[in-house]
Amino acid sequence: MHNRYRTARGVIVRDKVVLLAIHSSFWGAKHQRWGLPGGRIEWRETPEVALVRELREELDLHLAEEDLLDIGAFHYKRALHKLFTTRIEHDIGEYDDSELLDLGWFSASDVQRMSDQGKLHAGYEFEALTRAFRELGNT
Repeated sequence: MHNRYRTARGVIVRDKVVLLAIHSSFWGAKHQRWGLPGGRIEWRETPEVALVRELREELDLHLAEEDLLDIGAFHYKRALHKLFTTRIEHDIGEYDDSELLDLGWFSASDVQRMSDQGKLHAGYEFEALTRAFRELGNT
């Protein structure tokens, strides 16, 4: 079974803010941009299973597939990326610093401003946040 999506990403919401991360990459410091946590879907993995695994590995965040709400697919670099949202009640203090360089909570207006300034990784983060807030009933 080959998956049609390259990655699974999560819009993690706490109160009225969203979690963004800077992933480690070989592009170097000048190309670092904020993006949604998650990562590559492995062979025979569903997007939900991949996101649950990635969030556990990157953030030590333990969710079940049932905790995820599907907010659609987004195009980036000629591939489809599956996005989900969930609400958590606690902060995330520690993360895997071999995979992530930084982590932060941002309001919708922060994310819009970052989008306008070209500081977001994929460019779909603000639209994903808008869908997530609508799905979660958090306007």
